[in-house]
Amino acid sequence: MSEIRIVIAGAGLAGLTLAHYLHRHGIQVTVYERDNGLSAREAGYRVHINSTGTSALHAALEPRSWELFLATCGMPDDDMLLFDEQLTPRPPRDKAASKGTGAPAEIPEHLAVCRSTLRRILFLGLEDVVHFGAKVTGYRSNPDSTVTALLEDGGTAEADLLVAADGINSAVRAQRLPQVRVADLGARSIAAKIPLTAETKAKLPAQLYNAFSMAYDGDFTGLTLGPLDRTDPHSPLITRQDPEFRQEARENYALSIFNSTVEHMLPDAELFGAGPDELKAYVLRRLATWHPALVGIVRLWDTATVQALAVRSCVPVATWEPSAVTVMGDAIHAMSPALGIGANTALRDAHVLGSRLLAAAHGDTTLLGGTAAYEESMREYAYRALRKSAFVGQQVIGHLPLPE
Repeated sequence: MSEIRIVIAGAGLAGLTLAHYLHRHGIQVTVYERDNGLSAREAGYRVHINSTGTSALHAALEPRSWELFLATCGMPDDDMLLFDEQLTPRPPRDKAASKGTGAPAEIPEHLAVCRSTLRRILFLGLEDVVHFGAKVTGYRSNPDSTVTALLEDGGTAEADLLVAADGINSAVRAQRLPQVRVADLGARSIAAKIPLTAETKAKLPAQLYNAFSMAYDGDFTGLTLGPLDRTDPHSPLITRQDPEFRQEARENYALSIFNSTVEHMLPDAELFGAGPDELKAYVLRRLATWHPALVGIVRLWDTATVQALAVRSCVPVATWEPSAVTVMGDAIHAMSPALGIGANTALRDAHVLGSRLLAAAHGDTTLLGGTAAYEESMREYAYRALRKSAFVGQQVIGHLPLPE
């Protein structure tokens, strides 16, 4: 097997899954992450993982880590129901658009996963691979077709391939593909967690307690609920982990999101400048005339977890020539959250790129050829998912159409 050096910018789900896959197969990989550690900030909420994502994770994780993943995820009823603001059922959504591309047969199609817990699982075994507090700010292409990653602290890292997995504001993508635009879709969200205890569960509307439910009115003001009940929080695999991991992996919660179009939301300066208490109070005022059970969901929000978010999307671009720098995940195809397939598409990137790099390491293709094959495939499936998510988001969230 030939020696190739892979540097990944960003230790999100896609970057860590790729790193895990490569490391498992003996390929030299190094990850540089801007945060100072896994717990440096809120690493996101509950995410929907379908069979596209589970296929990628199954390929990347060692058997015990895979079992740990299954123990810490949730396997909810797969209904995805829609209601109006008075809890009257609307026609159900088409679940086919959120379905993946295949998975190990013994698990459900739709899983509820804690993003933070999944990152912890993906980090296991990569303690010497991931460097925290190290932001990649750009790169330098070298005459011998290698690349030098440039770090914020002045350091550098040499690689045969640099992978931009550093999110929607990727500095590497901005240099590699400056033609990529990030569009504001004109929708805003306020998200929070609800701790799931016997007491809080009793207060939640039973008809919303499934994979993911949403109530919305005629102006596209909406409220969602997505519970995460861990499958086996007392698994011996969890017990063996560090105290912080154990505590997190035993906490059940629901993700709840209030969404609205910009014309009906607070001005951005107020929205993103407001504290968690102010945001929660604002949502309660906005929903004052809604069904009391829906208002009750917001009353259960854990105020410490409340934050405002903007809905943005990358805009697809034409084919580019492959090089020693490639892109994955939100760095190239951040998309509307309407279908819950953004994380799955990023995990698919890790699976496809990882297999192409393994083929290059085995001499079955060149590194450039493997990168080109990945990028061609990724543009096809990722841009299809991005456009589909944008279309559904217009219908359900009321955000702007994707710019041409």
